[in-house]
Amino acid sequence: MIDRIATELPLKAVEAVEAGVRTVWSGGRESFFHSIWLRDNCYCDQCGDATIGRRTTRLSDIALTISADTVCIDDTGSLSISWSDGHKSCFDNGWLQTHAYDDKSRCSRSFSSLLWNDEFRKAPVRVLYSDVLDDDGAFLEMLHDVRDHGICFLDNVPLDPDALEQLARRIGPPQESNFGRIQDLIVDHSKRSIANDVAALKPHTDEPYRASPPGLLMFHCLETDITDGGGSIFLDGFEIAETLRSEDPEAFDSLIQNRQVFRRHFAGDVNLITEFPVISLDEFGHINGVRINDRVGAPLSIPSHEVPQYYRGMRRLLSLSEDPARCIEKILRPGDAVIFDNHRVLHGRTALTITGRRWLRWIQVKRGDFHSTLRITAEKLTVPSDLRPLHRGAYG
Repeated sequence: MIDRIATELPLKAVEAVEAGVRTVWSGGRESFFHSIWLRDNCYCDQCGDATIGRRTTRLSDIALTISADTVCIDDTGSLSISWSDGHKSCFDNGWLQTHAYDDKSRCSRSFSSLLWNDEFRKAPVRVLYSDVLDDDGAFLEMLHDVRDHGICFLDNVPLDPDALEQLARRIGPPQESNFGRIQDLIVDHSKRSIANDVAALKPHTDEPYRASPPGLLMFHCLETDITDGGGSIFLDGFEIAETLRSEDPEAFDSLIQNRQVFRRHFAGDVNLITEFPVISLDEFGHINGVRINDRVGAPLSIPSHEVPQYYRGMRRLLSLSEDPARCIEKILRPGDAVIFDNHRVLHGRTALTITGRRWLRWIQVKRGDFHSTLRITAEKLTVPSDLRPLHRGAYG
């Protein structure tokens, strides 16, 4: 049992009650644990080893009616239980607090992001590429910035086409897409992607037509001869969703309760269709992810009575996404890079005029790899690891 919170309260009292065990911690906090839950989570030498995923006692081996014969606080401050089936279990105090599942405890573990405000938009987080690559402490700070705000800018990135992949692999293996493992965004009117054009691109999230959209997106500017326009735009999707919730709760509810159909079709090549809410919440009402891209929306198919408020909400959400006051606009110059959460941050660009070339490299990394690397790096630096499942993303 290796997972535990950073600040632990000593166990003050324990009591076997009907169907479970009641615990009281110093300060008066109480929790209830069902007997079947405790017995199922025993990882003593007889029951298994959580660190390697080995279980010798399975749920099918445990009676649903199992009960605690005796309970006590042992010399180490842990909960000790003798079970009705003759087995004995010991649960670390910190582990119990970390995994308590009463409503208050579960809500406290539900991840809540930091919404962008004017102060953040004026001075978003910037870090040096060399620091992030060479120093674990700086790397962890960057991961925290992406976790909390959904975005981080990097300076002094080498003008080496491989530099972005080197950074990406520090987080996790680059994720394959329709465009390959790495995409070069170069103005080329012969290509079928608007990413290779010079026209303005409204803020959006990438590839919402996938069951699992790209997790983190990374851009690195290698060349640019922009003479006018070409500003990269970034916007907090969580902030505009919260604004809609406060302005028009009925329209907000329609967007979370109904599913938008998204489609991407290249004849003979790609035909992807999926159906998800534009805004995803967790069970406590925290926003987990957004899928906002009206260029790939297919005809809406929802109950007739929901159509008016759905379109009202979607229209307002798109209007908020185009508000310059809510955006970070920055022209990426050679040596600049940015990393952001595609399930939260919308990106776009202003129209551009160029005399030569504009070359951006693009890589994506899975959210699960990002979350894992964050926790592993924290453990490596003996920083209390964040055991909360981070917001799961735009999965409805």
